Amino acid sequence: MAQGPILIFDKSSLESLNLDEAVLLDNFYMSNITPLFFVECLADLEKAIKKSRSTPEQLVGSLATRTPEAQACANIHHQTILQGELTRQFDLSTVLERPLLGGGKPVQLGDKKGIIFQRSPEEEALQRWSRREFLQVERVFAKNWRNSILRINHDDLVKTVMAGIGHWRKPTSLADAKQMADYIIDNMDPEWLIGFSIELFDVPDAQRAISWVRNDWASKRKPPIRQYLPYLTHMLSINIFFTLVIQTQLLRDVKPSHQIDLAYLYYLPFCSVFTSKDRFHAQVAPLFMTEHQTFVNGIELKEDLQKLDQHYSNMPDEVRKQGLWTFALVPPEDRDFLITRLWDKYLPLWRAHKDMPNLDTPEHQQKLVEEINKFADDENPEVVPHDEHDVSKLDHVTVKRSVLARKGKWRRFSEEQERSMSESLKRKL
Repeated sequence: MAQGPILIFDKSSLESLNLDEAVLLDNFYMSNITPLFFVECLADLEKAIKKSRSTPEQLVGSLATRTPEAQACANIHHQTILQGELTRQFDLSTVLERPLLGGGKPVQLGDKKGIIFQRSPEEEALQRWSRREFLQVERVFAKNWRNSILRINHDDLVKTVMAGIGHWRKPTSLADAKQMADYIIDNMDPEWLIGFSIELFDVPDAQRAISWVRNDWASKRKPPIRQYLPYLTHMLSINIFFTLVIQTQLLRDVKPSHQIDLAYLYYLPFCSVFTSKDRFHAQVAPLFMTEHQTFVNGIELKEDLQKLDQHYSNMPDEVRKQGLWTFALVPPEDRDFLITRLWDKYLPLWRAHKDMPNLDTPEHQQKLVEEINKFADDENPEVVPHDEHDVSKLDHVTVKRSVLARKGKWRRFSEEQERSMSESLKRKL
């Protein structure tokens, strides 16, 4: 199957796509779906239900259908990531713009090592979402996630941060505000900064956490906070930046919903590409992205997917019947396509490998499934845990996913492949 740049999108980008464009998005990008996506969608759902007699399926069903499922995973919540860093169970430097998944079970069979991901709360939400169990997602997951974000309103945030860092001059631009935030973090007393940040982000059992982190930091000869706690530093810089900006006119019409928009920035380390049609994101997100990352305006994303849809729709019927995972395994070679330029940037070897045979045949997939099942067999005494944390050194990472064979006007497999997979499924049943 196709792979692609790791993409995080917000609601504004996805809802601008039609179903056929959304299928192509799923074909050429690896989508990292954040908890904020569900928070955004279901907050609107809650409002709409109060104002109309429409069912949840009618209100957000179309959006759920457009949500990627073939090449999608659900990133764990930023509070969980932060707690993982504070307890030294997570190191941001090992992420390399990849999604951070929960529920990973390390397994080793012989000399091969891998991770099989069970369903984390975020993955469970994604599965419920794809099954259109919207109210269950809201009741079990999204409401708590939203409350954790909106617990501090804008006025409280300004008071809390300014009480800690003191009063500074007003920034003259958004870039100036980002530089000021970085300067403040790099020049405040780091021991104080640890305590202030842990309390600001409402870490459970804050006092015990502060004591443990300070002791661990001291035992490592007190390295710079940016080096010792890079994810906390990332989150803190976003909040200090927003505090400095909110007192100016650099961002107009700041609303409570901007707390959710702001929280999307917490997930930037876990993608190569971030896309949004939101003006706030277009102005702010690039300031918190590295030179290697790319911000794509949602309008440009849709235009490119429209071009791709037209490009592949013009192919002969006999080609399109082979399925996207055959004739569109890689993007067009023409660099006029945005997706082609992004593949060149993030998967530079794809052109050299484009003529390799497609191994995603039912026969090859069956062999892979059989091997993976050996690792997943809890009764197999030869399967043992391992302590390798560097994903790049593993032989495989397994995430189970249900994929629709056809979606919109596109088929992902040929009729022969569909028939073979259907027969294989019947044999299992």
